[in-house]
Amino acid sequence: MKLKYLRHPLRTLSRAKRLCDARLSMRSFANHGRRKFKGDPRYNLQNVTDGFASHLDTAGDDTELLDRICTAYIKAVARQEDIADIYKATEWWQQVRRGSLERVRHALLEHDFGALQAMYRNFYRDSCSTGLLGVPYGMSTSYFGGPIKDIHRHFYLSHVLYRLDYWSTQTDNQFVLSDLAGPQLGNPFGIRLGDTLIPVGAEYAHYCSHRIGLLLGAAESAVAEIGGGFGNMAYYLLRDRPGLTYLNFDVPESLALSSYYLMKAFPRLKFLLYGEQGLTQKAIAESDVILMPLFQLDALPKASVDICFSSHAMSDLSPIAMDAYMANIARFTRSFFLYIGNRKASESMGALINRKYPSLNLTDTRFSGWHSHKISGAGVGGAAGLAASAMFEQRYTRTTIKQTSHG
Repeated sequence: MKLKYLRHPLRTLSRAKRLCDARLSMRSFANHGRRKFKGDPRYNLQNVTDGFASHLDTAGDDTELLDRICTAYIKAVARQEDIADIYKATEWWQQVRRGSLERVRHALLEHDFGALQAMYRNFYRDSCSTGLLGVPYGMSTSYFGGPIKDIHRHFYLSHVLYRLDYWSTQTDNQFVLSDLAGPQLGNPFGIRLGDTLIPVGAEYAHYCSHRIGLLLGAAESAVAEIGGGFGNMAYYLLRDRPGLTYLNFDVPESLALSSYYLMKAFPRLKFLLYGEQGLTQKAIAESDVILMPLFQLDALPKASVDICFSSHAMSDLSPIAMDAYMANIARFTRSFFLYIGNRKASESMGALINRKYPSLNLTDTRFSGWHSHKISGAGVGGAAGLAASAMFEQRYTRTTIKQTSHG
């Protein structure tokens, strides 16, 4: 009986320790950034204040668009009851659904367009985007609750400047800051440098789009992404590669938000949502953007996309689920599979591909520093921190398996 009454104090103590560790890490990184960027004209705390200023757009009526999104969401949720476990949400995402996403799920199921419009027009700062924005710990209280303390501005500015410098290096200094500008949808926040708002996560999303673009040929192509989030990477890819067909496979809540974001950003493109038409080769050829729940991976026609891309979304799959995903990827991918994930998942995936999917040949592996302690803003970390956060980017190239005849 005594243990029953000890649980809550122990949990409270554990949470307090995590909070304390996070604050110490934040202060350490903020002080490190101050020294690192001393004398850098970009290092101006006002850039953070300006970047977090609200510019909420309340004009117009999204009812027609939201009705279409709600219809697709309801059909996807209803179908999920019968799908294989490998395509069901992870336990972590189910917890997010029951918590932060409860309001938006209810609005989607009830066709509550007023509530949806309010949330989606402010999604960068609303809980409806929980799990989809890579923001530093404690941001909602430290950055959106009034004037931002200097220590938090130092932390976030250091975090973004590290990432901007890494983005420049990883893209061979081919781009300028204005290339990171995005649509003013969802009331984005970040830092403002000159006339350009650098939205949170823009550097990584643009980098991924750039890496995919390097693999695409001159002709019109099709790219499938597994776990596209709210459509951040897709925005840059569609903006910079006109004529491209983009397909995203994700959980229904993420699909609903990405549908809103991309359809608002590209109103002239033709979109296909779940339940509107079968996922045939003809439908792919006639669409610009296709947004489907994960179980529709089974329906994607053979050799129907040029590149399949996934960043982190497959890192936590069970061995059985990983095998099912890879079977589909090997079936529908014509040219390249580009994957970014943690060391354990990368090694497991590599072993599985070598054993069962020889048509996919590993042609490039590189360390990805995007999620290192320093670049992620989690803290300086040192060698131990770098090893703990090691991520890898791997490119698999489709090869033709020669058949041998016997006798």
